[in-house]
Amino acid sequence: MVDTNDAYHTPQTITLLAVFVLALAASFYMYEFILQVSVGVMTGDLMRDLSIDAAGIGAMSAFYYLAYTPMQLPAGLLYDRFGPRILLTIAVAVCAIGAFLFSIAHGFLPVAFGRFFMGVGSAFSFIGSLVLLTRWFPARYFAVLAGLVQLMSSIGAIAGEAPLAAAIQHFGWRGTILALALVGFALALVIWLVVRDSPVKNQPRPADHRRMSEWSRLKLVCKHPQTWLLGLYSFCSWAPILVFAALWGVPFLVIAYGMSTTEASFLCSMIWIGIGIGSPLIGIWSEQIGRRCYPLFVSALIGLIAMGAVLYIPHLPVFLLYIALFVVGLSASGQSLSFALVRDNNPNETVGTAIGFNNMLVVAGGILFQPLVGIILRLLWDGTVENGVPVYQIGHYQIAMLVVPLCYIVGMLMAGKFLHETHCKLYRERMGS
Repeated sequence: MVDTNDAYHTPQTITLLAVFVLALAASFYMYEFILQVSVGVMTGDLMRDLSIDAAGIGAMSAFYYLAYTPMQLPAGLLYDRFGPRILLTIAVAVCAIGAFLFSIAHGFLPVAFGRFFMGVGSAFSFIGSLVLLTRWFPARYFAVLAGLVQLMSSIGAIAGEAPLAAAIQHFGWRGTILALALVGFALALVIWLVVRDSPVKNQPRPADHRRMSEWSRLKLVCKHPQTWLLGLYSFCSWAPILVFAALWGVPFLVIAYGMSTTEASFLCSMIWIGIGIGSPLIGIWSEQIGRRCYPLFVSALIGLIAMGAVLYIPHLPVFLLYIALFVVGLSASGQSLSFALVRDNNPNETVGTAIGFNNMLVVAGGILFQPLVGIILRLLWDGTVENGVPVYQIGHYQIAMLVVPLCYIVGMLMAGKFLHETHCKLYRERMGS
């Protein structure tokens, strides 16, 4: 949770150390996204080696989000108390421990336990980057640099698709994940040696009586109807990404188009490229037209059209698949703009809590829909097995992933009818324009 009351003095200049500090924090964000999406490119290997089916894959993958989602609010509170240096170091190490446990595990529960550890550590990545951004950089650069931090997640997700699939093909999934664990331990060490909580040593914290209690902030945020309506939109905008791009998209494309896992992974990377490009662009568009809800509505609409084409129009030409999946990524940038609307709808003393709450709902779709799709696939399975791996037909995936277009429809309804249009007014006032 970013303390919007500027507990630490805002720097007026950018230093090389500040750039390095933020780059390390953003590298953690990229690293955790590689781990987050990694299951999607090894579903067949995991089902064969661990003797589990689609329902087991969905449940195992969801253990990441079972930890990540509820940890969003506690992570912010812990950053306020202990600072980013020690927490980022511990968090990266916890991710690396989770990857190590995952790589040596045999059976569903040990692997799920490794995913849970990854989720616990990853919960600190994005918030930690924003905390360091507010302490090391002038306020006028916040929006641009926050967008670049968001871009790092897309780079991590892209690395977790086709490149990771190629590595797994050559070194096996256990060796590849073990290598990622070693990278995590090295990153934790570098963060501990380089990162500092702020550019000013021994900078005093604000007196406790000047700050609302965290419980008071949370109650105030939860009493605001827009918190829940916007949270529902954010949930619906990102759930399709967690369902398709992060887990079930690769096996669907393999079955639907007869391509290799590496080829399907490269196609899914187009979603993350779209997210990386779309996230800063939708913010610029919103500011230019002075509206928030219209871009959110358009994002959900184009997501519905593009994902509907991918899932339900048979035998699309490959070049149209690339375009459609890129547009799916562009549509997901609506969740990035939702944080601007959070800022518009909340006073300074609660905006940090509101951002943490909204981010918790953004990723909650992984808990619900990743295992749900797997359960539906199990129920529809006709018993076909190839090389020890259950085979699910195209129709099975199309039925199981009906939750995806449903999410877009709900998102359109929220943006079109229920979200309060602020016309960027409050955001501009806070920025001093």
